[in-house]
Amino acid sequence: MARPIADLSLPHFLKVALAENGYKSVEDLATVSPGDLAIELSIGQPQAEDIVRQAHTFQAGPSHLGMQNQLPHTSTASALLHASARTRFSTLSTSIDDLIAHFATVPRSEHATRYNLKGKERTLDVNVGAITPGLVFDLSGPPGSGKTCVSIGVALSARLGDGAEDGGDAAPEVLLIDTEGSITVGRVRAAVEALVEGTSRSVDSVLEGIHLIRVATQVQMVAFLNTVDEWLEAHPKVKLFILDTLSYHFRQPDLDNALRKRLLELVKQAVGKAATVRGCAVIITTQLATKMFTAENKPANFDTGGDRAVLMRQLGDAWTTERTIRIALFRGAGNDELRYAHASTNSTTSSNPALGDVPWASFDIDSFGLPCDVPPPPDDEQLAAQVAAGAA
Repeated sequence: MARPIADLSLPHFLKVALAENGYKSVEDLATVSPGDLAIELSIGQPQAEDIVRQAHTFQAGPSHLGMQNQLPHTSTASALLHASARTRFSTLSTSIDDLIAHFATVPRSEHATRYNLKGKERTLDVNVGAITPGLVFDLSGPPGSGKTCVSIGVALSARLGDGAEDGGDAAPEVLLIDTEGSITVGRVRAAVEALVEGTSRSVDSVLEGIHLIRVATQVQMVAFLNTVDEWLEAHPKVKLFILDTLSYHFRQPDLDNALRKRLLELVKQAVGKAATVRGCAVIITTQLATKMFTAENKPANFDTGGDRAVLMRQLGDAWTTERTIRIALFRGAGNDELRYAHASTNSTTSSNPALGDVPWASFDIDSFGLPCDVPPPPDDEQLAAQVAAGAA
């Protein structure tokens, strides 16, 4: 008699993901390898190994159940190859990618010492990012901080990564949702033209894999959230889901708290399913709101007066999970024209402690509206060479 997947000791979202991918019984997992299962469900290699190990233990019979946690963790060469070849997206800024790597379990880029500079000095190396399918990001910041620019940069890195040559059929596709009208076809096309200039890649082949949808009203947003899973199922090549910006449809003054809570729960369900079941990396941009506090850290408003004002994420954590990576973008103060990014999670603990403690990164936006790196200051030797060249 076939044993249902529900008998396995797994989190609910993994059972749902297995069912959505056609695994109805333990016997269905008999021939699948951990590497293939990890790619199919967009989960980590250890999780896939645990699922396969449990399935084999159940099939072996009750006498082997006590050995379940004693079986060695093994991987085939094929599984390791698949795991190392998982899709990775870049923000087009090495500093932001390295910042994300502290909270995403990916190795530090071998190109971490290279910098994507402005204009013609930019290097088209988009396969070294830290964003992988299954990760969820809350990208927040005030107007002009670069949220849309970073989102477009990640979208283009997906289309220009490995497999994008000769038509881009093998490159992941992108679902790009625009609520404010800030992402236009002309803007995206201009950014693509800037990146592919001097290469063999065509602009049209990159644009063909970007699905740009305008969601202008709250009713359209609700309809989209209720149907996005079906859309992703019908478009399995889509591995990056970007929504810019979620805050737009929560600004209505007549939106009561009960409806707001239901909508945010709907967002949480849609985002969670897109990441865990459909294997997408999800980036949601949100705005910041000004919160007033008294000297005793009690909430205040402009009518009652407050001692200090703090910029906080407008939608809070209602739609996020413990694994959501929060990235706050902001501009420098005074004459500082640079932009900065700060990353954290609900646990505020780095998943990659070997990379050290780097909670923030600096970056800039080039004339094409794409993220770029800020070159490091010259060291003593370089400074001496510059002085000598100037004297000559």
